[in-house]
Amino acid sequence: MVTKIYANAIAKYNEGKLLDAEKIRRLLDAEFSDAVKMLCDYGYGGGTVDAKSYDIDAFISSETAALIDYVFSSSPNVYLSRVLTNRFLYGNAKAYYKARVSGKPLSVAVYYMDDGEIRGGIERGEYAALPKFMGEALEELDAEFVDSKPDPKRIDVRLTNAMYADSLFCAKKSRSKSLREFVSGEIDLTNIISALRARLLNVSEIALEKLLISGGELELDDIAEIYRSDSPLALIADTRYGFITEEIEKLDLPLLEARADDFLSQIWQPHAEDMLSLSPFVSYFIAQLNEYKTVKTVLTCIKNNARGEIASRLRAFGRI
Repeated sequence: MVTKIYANAIAKYNEGKLLDAEKIRRLLDAEFSDAVKMLCDYGYGGGTVDAKSYDIDAFISSETAALIDYVFSSSPNVYLSRVLTNRFLYGNAKAYYKARVSGKPLSVAVYYMDDGEIRGGIERGEYAALPKFMGEALEELDAEFVDSKPDPKRIDVRLTNAMYADSLFCAKKSRSKSLREFVSGEIDLTNIISALRARLLNVSEIALEKLLISGGELELDDIAEIYRSDSPLALIADTRYGFITEEIEKLDLPLLEARADDFLSQIWQPHAEDMLSLSPFVSYFIAQLNEYKTVKTVLTCIKNNARGEIASRLRAFGRI
């Protein structure tokens, strides 16, 4: 691990290279091939991306892999590294486990990261070297699937819960109040979005309960009330997450998801200039990850002639 001052100084430097509002505007106004060329000029893909063979998903995954490597090499706190990268590590674990229990090759792309020991353990069904919460989840899944066909949805839910349990543990070990608030906030907002999506899709409350994650500040009964209510936005407005519903009269899930990301970013803003805190490092990580999401959204919508879908999906820095 490096010192906080050094890690934050590098983060501040990298933050200065993020795409600003003017560059985002240029992407929004460009045709697809021109937008790709602009991104090459901005440093994406090493400046060698060809619009004719451009794979948006693969490209963003490659950029994300570089960010993951940056976190492990430059983070000032080992527990912070785990919280920031758990989403990718557990996402890979889901893919490895599904491949093993189905007997089929990997069906989805995984993030490139130093997880060879974890992959090998999952493929062999030997979990001793895995993170504690991941290993316990996989042992439970193995037991469940002895007499039943492996259920991909169940695998996703169980490992997602394990991921957040792992992140909560790491946040507490980090001794950072902001990191604990960040993880609990992510759990609450994930549960809120799940409840709202379940309403839109007419998913039963019983099915929703299987998706909910423990460990947030909101009680799971409160999430169920949001699901049942005829005025779910009003109930959310009365929580600490009321920000995501401001000036919204009807349910707009993409906008709420974008605002949820904004809320998590704002947790770090009060100490964003404190070089002895974790805030500058995390603020850069979140901003860079949100830039990748924004670039992917913009390019996908342009390529599919759906520019009208862009606005509500943009994260805070990308809004014009």
